[in-house]
Amino acid sequence: MQSIERQAQKKGVKLIHRGRCQFCGSDTRNGVFECFEIFNRLASAFEDDTGPSTFIYADAHCLQHSEVHGTWNNHFHLARQYLILDKSVEWNYSKTPFLSKIMDEYKRSHPEAAIPALPVLERGRFTVTDLAGLEGEELASSLRKWALGVYSSYERYHPMAEAVGDLYLRRYERG
Repeated sequence: MQSIERQAQKKGVKLIHRGRCQFCGSDTRNGVFECFEIFNRLASAFEDDTGPSTFIYADAHCLQHSEVHGTWNNHFHLARQYLILDKSVEWNYSKTPFLSKIMDEYKRSHPEAAIPALPVLERGRFTVTDLAGLEGEELASSLRKWALGVYSSYERYHPMAEAVGDLYLRRYERG
């Protein structure tokens, strides 16, 4: 992953070092930089997790911070949320390259397709700071609420995520 500064610069976005996160609105004092610090620190809680938590955690945060990720970021993360949250796919790291391959095919056949960043502060009510200090079932429950809230906020783009996800399902998850 590229640095958030480099990605923001490519997109002409000025990152703010003070106050709430300028993208998700998380309750920080040092803006998006603190939001990413919290995200990275909390990620260790999911290191040994063999379930979907690691992935929906990354997906929710990436979708709330589109401006500091690549152009097709939203397609990938929304498609993976669709697969995990709607289709109950048991996700693991080995599946990610296959979804990436489907994304590459989709990009070639739909170069005009776009899932843009939603308006600031309209990317789900919960943020990574709502997970800070939580453990066990409380953390798992709050993580799921956060992921579902972010996923729901992109509802108008679900047909694109479903198209990618369904291609993945047909090719790689045949029952």
